[in-house]
Amino acid sequence: MTMNDIPVRDNGRLDISAVRRQQIIMASRKLVSTEGVGAVTIAQIAKVMGTSRGVVNHHFESKEEILRATLMSALKDASAATDQSVAAKDDIGEVTRLVVGLASSENDWWPVYIAFLAESASHQFARKMIQESDRGFRANLAKALGDEARAGVVLGLMKGLALQRVVDDTFDVDEAVAAAIQLLSRWQRVEV
Repeated sequence: MTMNDIPVRDNGRLDISAVRRQQIIMASRKLVSTEGVGAVTIAQIAKVMGTSRGVVNHHFESKEEILRATLMSALKDASAATDQSVAAKDDIGEVTRLVVGLASSENDWWPVYIAFLAESASHQFARKMIQESDRGFRANLAKALGDEARAGVVLGLMKGLALQRVVDDTFDVDEAVAAAIQLLSRWQRVEV
């Protein structure tokens, strides 16, 4: 949370409830990024925060509500990191390199996204949220690349390359991105 993110009420006073909610979300993000969605329990969040379960329960009605807020928080950070940069590019290779690089970085939003992506195979709420976030990102890519289909291919490529980096820290992302750029540049020249 930055100084610009500190919630203040209309009367100028600090919104303690909003601060506490943000702390809960950040504790949940930490758990999801290091241990997976299944590790998120009210008790574990309270333990990470050094508080009681009652405090967590007071600010969120359910674990699912916390998980939704957790993913939305990670997606907001991912969007802030990528949307403006992606919109400014019109080359598939540059966009791919940018997003794979960001996903391969030390940001916690990528592991949170991956954990929810895995969870989406068996849980409708995660599937719906991933679909919404992917549609938004694909729309931004489509603006940059001029085509929804290309945006879908690039999104799939970026996810695949970034996932390979997550599971194999010896995977050479730069080499793979360079190869992808070569393939995509050939693809760009083909008229359908």
